[in-house]
Amino acid sequence: MSSYFRSRPFNIMGLVLFLTSLACNAPVSIAKFFYNEDEYDKSLESGSASEQFQNELYDEYEALVVPDEDLLGASDQQNGDPNNSAADSTNSNQPGSLSGDGSLKPVGFINYGTIDALVHPWTWAPLGTEARETPKSASAVSSANDGIGDWPNTSRYLSLPMGTYTWCIDWEEGDLDEDGEMDYFHYIEEGPTLLDENDSDDLKFAEEVAISAPPSTAPVLAGKCTVFDSACDGQGMETRIYSSPGWVIHSDYHPEVLAYANYFNYPPPDGITLTNGGGTQFQKAIILTGGQYLEATTSNHYSAMGVQPHGESIIGWARVLFDGVEVWRGDTSSYWHDAEAYLHAVYIEVRCFPPGTHTLRIEALGKEGSGGGLIVPIAYFGFRP
Repeated sequence: MSSYFRSRPFNIMGLVLFLTSLACNAPVSIAKFFYNEDEYDKSLESGSASEQFQNELYDEYEALVVPDEDLLGASDQQNGDPNNSAADSTNSNQPGSLSGDGSLKPVGFINYGTIDALVHPWTWAPLGTEARETPKSASAVSSANDGIGDWPNTSRYLSLPMGTYTWCIDWEEGDLDEDGEMDYFHYIEEGPTLLDENDSDDLKFAEEVAISAPPSTAPVLAGKCTVFDSACDGQGMETRIYSSPGWVIHSDYHPEVLAYANYFNYPPPDGITLTNGGGTQFQKAIILTGGQYLEATTSNHYSAMGVQPHGESIIGWARVLFDGVEVWRGDTSSYWHDAEAYLHAVYIEVRCFPPGTHTLRIEALGKEGSGGGLIVPIAYFGFRP
């Protein structure tokens, strides 16, 4: 159960219903990874909850995304502490800015909640278009009204290219689960907010967006906002690890192009070739054991490509290689996806590489170190323009 909800009172009927559902949520047997199609179909005839969940996970990708961990790697650098204005370059009396074509317009955020929050552009459709693009990383603090100092605060503004925006709002609630780490939560404000020629260039008349941390009605997700940034101007190649939400296919920021690991039944998009080095075919996934690998090769012009391991708590160690060079190694079971369902996921992405033919390989390492098992299920490869 999310630590956020543990800190909130329940009414008696809600508590009874929640505990009933939790009691039915048993771990899914890893043995089903090795069923063939006929055996798997027969196993569903029993109608057990765990078998049905496994079918949804690997066939329809309907797993719930409410992880309970902080972000890792570079994504942490994109998110400042809402209670520390020095943590983010946009937290000043002047609006922050995003690079882009066209005039910039200021937008402010008024926090009607009880906790100071950090606001990030989540999606952006440039003015005159409907296609959503990923905005560049930026954020602004919007303070709650605690009766001390000015409210709304004067550093709540961003200056952004014109277009249509949605927002991600995250905040800190302390160490609720007493694990020595601060617990963060976020929600999506889908708005949308339109910035166009009719909006003022003056902060005094800037368009204002109402937010609330925590929200009164929107779903609350654990972890900070994770904003994909595929803009590579002036940047060298880098690897990013996204672990919240770990199951990125369900988020608003999932990669635009997907190549399912089980390319035997689900052929990849044009220009992408998948090669299986001994992995076991299963639904939309490929299951790897020690020494086996799965790789994607493309000459298409992408700015980023990544791979999504996903499975139960006993999934094992793996490494990722980009053009033959190791860029990541780790225990895939150490990244939570859904603690209540005993599921784990991490998305490893390489970005800002030069044009040409590139190969991203994930290789199972078997049992290594103190954690993890032998099996590494691979869901898909992702690609971003």
